[in-house]
Amino acid sequence: MDPGRFSQGLTLLGGAFYLYLLLFRPDQGAMAFAIGLILGSAVLAYGEKPFPVPLFAGIAALIALLQLFFGHPLPYALGLLLGVGLPYLLYRLRRPRR
Repeated sequence: MDPGRFSQGLTLLGGAFYLYLLLFRPDQGAMAFAIGLILGSAVLAYGEKPFPVPLFAGIAALIALLQLFFGHPLPYALGLLLGVGLPYLLYRLRRPRR
């Protein structure tokens, strides 16, 4: 599977999870996880090599700061780590060895 498509799928999964939580089961910690997953999977774009997208990195850092003081920082950080880490791990596993 292509890391870029996997990253897009994680973004859509996080968005669907957030919408489900918003409409049916409001839980602030799970919503923070969903937002972290959305932004984490959008922070890196995959072309020849992964490169950071400054807009999404800035938004993720701003929301991390807000979550640290006013919200749920651990679920948000877990969502960010999964959103960034899983597609990057897939990229590293698929990259040809030299």
